[in-house]
Amino acid sequence: MFQKNVQWFVDRLAERMVPAIGSFIASAFQRMLILNHAEHHDQLEEQAQRYEAAGKKDIARMIRAQAQSLTLDNPLPVSEHVLSEFGAENPALFEATQASAPLSLPNSTKRSRASRRPSEDNTTSEQEQP
Repeated sequence: MFQKNVQWFVDRLAERMVPAIGSFIASAFQRMLILNHAEHHDQLEEQAQRYEAAGKKDIARMIRAQAQSLTLDNPLPVSEHVLSEFGAENPALFEATQASAPLSLPNSTKRSRASRRPSEDNTTSEQEQP
């Protein structure tokens, strides 16, 4: 009977604590996301100011336009375009997803140990003969 009462108490406590902890974690995550978003905007604005000071106003304008397109609802607006280009119709991107043969050097650039040794032996024998 005592164990049943303790179990009931622990269950009620857990029912109330889990949402409170979840809410705390969600608000902390949201706060972190907002601060990082603001910091990213500041970095983009500083970069735009550097380009503007260097006389590259077009690049500064493009950076500011991209910064304005970033929102918390859509943090990576370009990603949809990149993902739409990823597929069989773009072979350069598609090949990266396919299993390929191991990378190797072409035969003309390969050096064997035997070809290096005589030259090393020649240099040592030349150094010994002064």
